[in-house]
Amino acid sequence: MKLPLAPQSAAPWRRLACAFLAGIASAASASAAVVPGAEPKDFPPNPAQHRAAVHREAPDAAQAALIAAAEAALPSPDKRPPAASPADPSAPPADPKVWWYKEELGLRIPFALTNQALAYYTKIVAQYAQQSFKRYTQPSSHLDYRASVQAHAQFSLDGRAFQEVKVVTLKLTFSENFAATATEGLQFTKERLVVFDSAGKILHISGDGPTEVPILAI
Repeated sequence: MKLPLAPQSAAPWRRLACAFLAGIASAASASAAVVPGAEPKDFPPNPAQHRAAVHREAPDAAQAALIAAAEAALPSPDKRPPAASPADPSAPPADPKVWWYKEELGLRIPFALTNQALAYYTKIVAQYAQQSFKRYTQPSSHLDYRASVQAHAQFSLDGRAFQEVKVVTLKLTFSENFAATATEGLQFTKERLVVFDSAGKILHISGDGPTEVPILAI
């Protein structure tokens, strides 16, 4: 769905881009017009506009091992959204390790937050940082990833009750603004919770499934 916007100058769509990057854009796709007569400019590589931050809060080896296990856990097959079309060349292969289910603007969209997903988006941002662009405005991209472990005597999730467990929370936020294409951008946040028993066995995974991806177009 497109929400038409008709600014009279460059300022409105620039404000829209800022709102988009801050995470306040509408969940629906948004569009605006390029200013009449505007020409794309050459932008040399600019690492300052493409940042990736990865934080794993693990004060000891045991917690680090739990985070690694949560990141490596296979995606839940019953949570995989259907591909747009089995014949779509951009559809993911039938592989239990595959963490994405579709593409938007040529970028893979996750249904499960795994170590492979993190590696993919980290690489994308690093590539953008070294890339030259021809765009209407300065392109940018951002990745923020955080992983932490919390012990619970009692814990409820998705209608299930657990006792004496440790819960790993993985959260990734990714955005790109006019980097994948000249006139579009996207952003999303993906979270995964993995419940472990006292022996380190996975009892439950929550968060795998479709991902809402707002799209900005100018």
